[in-house]
Amino acid sequence: MSNHIVLCGVLLTSLLASGQVKSTDFLIDPSKDYVYLRFDHVGSRERLGGDEVSQGLWMRLVNNCRLPVIVATFNPGTNDPGVGIYDVVIPIVSKGSTLRLERGQKGDRGPSRKSSAKMPKGYSLPDTFSTATISPGEDILFSVPVNHVSPAWSLEIRFYLAPPGTHYGSGPYSVLSFDWVDIPEQLREIGDRRMECTLECTPKVRQR
Repeated sequence: MSNHIVLCGVLLTSLLASGQVKSTDFLIDPSKDYVYLRFDHVGSRERLGGDEVSQGLWMRLVNNCRLPVIVATFNPGTNDPGVGIYDVVIPIVSKGSTLRLERGQKGDRGPSRKSSAKMPKGYSLPDTFSTATISPGEDILFSVPVNHVSPAWSLEIRFYLAPPGTHYGSGPYSVLSFDWVDIPEQLREIGDRRMECTLECTPKVRQR
């Protein structure tokens, strides 16, 4: 998983690398990034729109640091467990290595790929929204349509560190990215087939 960081993560990475902040003082599990997305499962989910696919990618946003984090959420209005989280779907255009958050490791996302399928828009952040605060060591379950991630594009989610007195939108933010390679290898082919079938077989809802 590539975790692209803006200001906040760069500062933390520098402090950890210089020894000014010990990873054991900030990270709960020093072997993992301070916030990350963990794959849960692929399964059916209720559609939030008429042209949305019915298969979902379920994951957890995990807070692995000793500060709360805050993320923008919404109520899906379905019987599915978890919450809705706003995400942005972006094409994979970068080549070579990308800096991985916290430990300075490099992960190869590989070359960009073309897809015959249409890239979805993701769940765009509106002017009015709710937020969820994730305490240290806790996580939050959510799902997105399975086609929000493919070999040709990935999803990104913005979050903020939330020390006392802060709120969503205050201070530097960080961005989590979830790629096709973050899905367990044995499930990628299954997920790909499900996505293709759902895209081809889902009837379009016409507005009257």
